[in-house]
Amino acid sequence: MVTSNARIGYENLLENGTVTASSENVAYPVKNAYDWLTSDFFKPSASGTVNIDLTLSVSDGADYFAFYGHDLQSHGGTIKLQYWNGSAYVDCFAAITPTDNSPRFVNFTSQTSTKWRVVITCTSVFSIAVISFGAQLALEYGMYLNWTPPKFGRNTKLINSQSDGGAFLGRSVVSLGVRSSLILQYASDTWMRSNWLAFITHAEKKPFFFIPNVGALPLEAVFAYTEDSIPAPLHTHYGHMGATIPILGMVE
Repeated sequence: MVTSNARIGYENLLENGTVTASSENVAYPVKNAYDWLTSDFFKPSASGTVNIDLTLSVSDGADYFAFYGHDLQSHGGTIKLQYWNGSAYVDCFAAITPTDNSPRFVNFTSQTSTKWRVVITCTSVFSIAVISFGAQLALEYGMYLNWTPPKFGRNTKLINSQSDGGAFLGRSVVSLGVRSSLILQYASDTWMRSNWLAFITHAEKKPFFFIPNVGALPLEAVFAYTEDSIPAPLHTHYGHMGATIPILGMVE
């Protein structure tokens, strides 16, 4: 089976177990960090190092970590994921120091555990809206020609102001994020039956992370959600299926 560098992150182990935070502002509880909403946030009650601990009833694996909707860059913040190896917590990857609020998708060697920990260290109180980690979904093929990378799909509304005589009086620029598409091409019937329905069930209700090329362009993730009803895939070649899903999202 061919596997591309296009990845989707939608499974979130935080939704499957018991989550506690070492510091928590009761007005901004830790559950806000994994409800997939960017309209609410998790905030600790104090600065310093804050641990978000997850305990699962059965071991489960993860090979991606993603986050969005935060102000860590304004508070000298770092963030990382750890797993319990039976005797100690071990880093899944080196701590990240964000320089902006763009969505981040981190690909790492798969680990399996019943205990996981997100570690965030800041010099002052931070906020974060979305944290997700679990098993990533790798597409068999990447994006092809006639496709707009989310980074370039600016979904901007321009409103001109004019006088009665038609003179230009200025312009309002309203950013609506980005518009792009997730293109599924030449997906084998086996891959579709193993992966597609589970992803679509999630995408019908919640956002997800999408990164078109995690290898060459690891900083170009998008926090995405479907724009319209999700079209059903079609058999485009014998034994293979395809679909194009219009998405909206945020890249910063």
